[in-house]
Amino acid sequence: MPFGNTHNNFKLNYKVEEEFPDLSKHNNHMAKVLTKEIYGKLRDKQTPSGYTLDDVIQTGVDNPGHPFIMTVGCVAGDEESYEVFKDLLDPVISDRHGGYKPTDKHKTDLNHENLKVPQISWRSTLTKDLLHKSSDVELI
Repeated sequence: MPFGNTHNNFKLNYKVEEEFPDLSKHNNHMAKVLTKEIYGKLRDKQTPSGYTLDDVIQTGVDNPGHPFIMTVGCVAGDEESYEVFKDLLDPVISDRHGGYKPTDKHKTDLNHENLKVPQISWRSTLTKDLLHKSSDVELI
């Protein structure tokens, strides 16, 4: 197993209230979504590779974020994380991506003729001054 889970088994000796991180000064989606109820439900879970809830939220606990910049605050360590920790990750993904639900599908259109590229126009003016003789050249 790439991830050790001894800390996960040891922490179960403590109550959820004792283990739940203080996220009151954090500005990230994980801190916004994670409750004691969700923490209690998921704290003993792990993926087949040993990835735990503590691994998922560690980056958001360590980095409280910036008051004006909302960060994600959690990491899915492997593919199974999305299923094992869906009670946390689905609301975080939805919050971060403006209501994106687990049932939503990413719309993909690989037809290059359907690309909508704005037309770019620009104008530049070049001015030179040789011995106080100026001439304006306009490039279009």
